[in-house]
Amino acid sequence: MVALGLYRRRPGFDRPDQAGLGTLAVRSAVRGAGDLDAATLAEAFERLGGTLGPSINTEWYGYHASVLAEYLDPAAALLDLVLRQPRLEAEAVEVERGLLADDAEHSVDDMQRRPTQLASAAAFGDVGYGLPLLGQPDTIRGLTPSDVVEWHRGNASERVTVVAVGDLSPEDALAALADRFDALPAALAIPPDPLQPNGSGGWPRLRVETREKAQTALTMLFPGPNRVAPDRYAADVWAAHAGGLGGRLFESLRERRSLAYTVAAYPWQRRRLGALITYIATSPARESEAREAMLAELGTLVTAPPDGEEVKRAANYLAGQAEVSRQRAGSVMGEILDAWLEGTGLGELEDPAAPYLAVTAADVAEVAGRYLDPDHRAEGVVRGTVSG
Repeated sequence: MVALGLYRRRPGFDRPDQAGLGTLAVRSAVRGAGDLDAATLAEAFERLGGTLGPSINTEWYGYHASVLAEYLDPAAALLDLVLRQPRLEAEAVEVERGLLADDAEHSVDDMQRRPTQLASAAAFGDVGYGLPLLGQPDTIRGLTPSDVVEWHRGNASERVTVVAVGDLSPEDALAALADRFDALPAALAIPPDPLQPNGSGGWPRLRVETREKAQTALTMLFPGPNRVAPDRYAADVWAAHAGGLGGRLFESLRERRSLAYTVAAYPWQRRRLGALITYIATSPARESEAREAMLAELGTLVTAPPDGEEVKRAANYLAGQAEVSRQRAGSVMGEILDAWLEGTGLGELEDPAAPYLAVTAADVAEVAGRYLDPDHRAEGVVRGTVSG
């Protein structure tokens, strides 16, 4: 099997009044391309041994498939058709719009995703990274098929990145794919404006929603290293040590104090900015206690950072994950894409474990001290109103 994908940078973010347009446009494209309707397109990929899927984030979008190796060229032709000649028929777009609006509503009801969305909006404002990728239910319902057509037209000149991973002769695959896509623009895409709005008001920033639930969920977002920062690996190790099952936050807030149903810490990294994020779900009556305990425990990561053995365990865990993920062609394709479009280049692929294993306790302590400022944080809270 071969994992094959075609991708383009996004030249910018959705407008606030069109939040979710990019996701709708990308999803709608798989409902027919060229002279193939949705069913015929799906059958064409099935005959090649695989299925078609869309991908999109804030930085790029594209389409991918896993097919039998001997069908690399016809699969590339079909993906090219989806990328450059989507049918975008009004009825198909409207069906996808309804499905996306449902997904956005489910996201609003999700007690883990929603407080993180609120924290992002508090940090970055209701634009750019502050908007949920799926959009808002009300903005999605206002999108039209012509909006989708215009979105694709506005992205048509962006450079295409083609990635293939599998049991292939690199030379033969490169020759076939280069021949297939030779006519596409070769100019480098211009990255979006790196200057992002930072929301409004002072710090800390807070956004709260209430639910009739016997649970409160709280996300804290601190500025952190971006995708190309030298200390991004130390941030990953910090998160593995602090937020993993059995990590410091888990032991302190859940095991010893019984404050948390769930607790986590993780980095969020894009090419232009990043964040360190913590999450805790607790009972509504203990929200203030959980917030204070989380901030106190994050403070100990600065005053009493992990020792060398603790850092080594966290780094070994991440190194192992990096190695295991390479057993799947789709994961390798994602790693290549991330390094090429958001990272420092394909040199990152030579030894994915090495940067984690090089992180020291001092590196983790420096990350915690630099970024975990309690007075410079954004919070998103979904507050339960049902006690007990």
